[in-house]
Amino acid sequence: MPPARRRPVRGFPARPRDTGRGPVRAAREPAVNALIAAAAGDADTAERLARAGVDVIVAYHSSVLRRRGLPSVAGLLPWANANELTLGIVPEVVAAAAGRPVLATVCANDALRPPGPVLDELAGHGVAGVLNAPTTALLSGPVRAAVEEAGLGYRREVELMGLARERGLLAWGYACAPSQAADLVAHGADAVVIHLGITRPGPLTAEHTATLTAVAAAAPAVPLLAHGGPLTDPAAFPRTGHDGVRFGFFGASVFERAQDLDGTVAAWRRAVGENGGPCRTT
Repeated sequence: MPPARRRPVRGFPARPRDTGRGPVRAAREPAVNALIAAAAGDADTAERLARAGVDVIVAYHSSVLRRRGLPSVAGLLPWANANELTLGIVPEVVAAAAGRPVLATVCANDALRPPGPVLDELAGHGVAGVLNAPTTALLSGPVRAAVEEAGLGYRREVELMGLARERGLLAWGYACAPSQAADLVAHGADAVVIHLGITRPGPLTAEHTATLTAVAAAAPAVPLLAHGGPLTDPAAFPRTGHDGVRFGFFGASVFERAQDLDGTVAAWRRAVGENGGPCRTT
């Protein structure tokens, strides 16, 4: 089939605009919140995603691991350097993206490959922006406490937003809690991706819905995307709430493992349009 016509992603220019209001982006637009973003770990996946019509492609470090048959949680384990994995795939992903915006994951907590030089290198490869992954927001208990005490915790990821903006890059931020979303936006995040946990089949629970609602309330001025947790089936996509909050969708393994990628993207597009907002991206 012929390649899908590229749609400009309204509200997500190649370089973020200055609204004159500091780090707070312009008010959220329904068209922006209908975004479908997808992870890629190689040129073939990026090309197929572009052909299927996704709006944004994310060069994702854990996609490289999933290609080797490893589970998504491997992206949180010290089996490889996350920034090096991303840098290794970015050139081919950008080249295969058919002009669509490409974001890249950045491990902001890496003391061996600090984010500043990594961002400079990514910008040189033509990425449009970055996403804080792997994220310590998924950690808890004594491990999370030790990481934070060492000064390598979530604050580094918040600061990544400002570092990206200084380089003219879009800054997307993972958040699992309202306070995290508020911090991301205060430091210049252009969008907040609400992370519901490692992707696995299951129902969208009241706890998931509460997280979506609370994080959305903490970031009222930027686009929101939902990711992970039980969002393995378009039927589970959260419906627009009484307050009119709408979500785009960012999928990784749900697209990488799809047998019919075109059909899967189309199904998520319908779900986002029906439940998250209009499907328009022009």
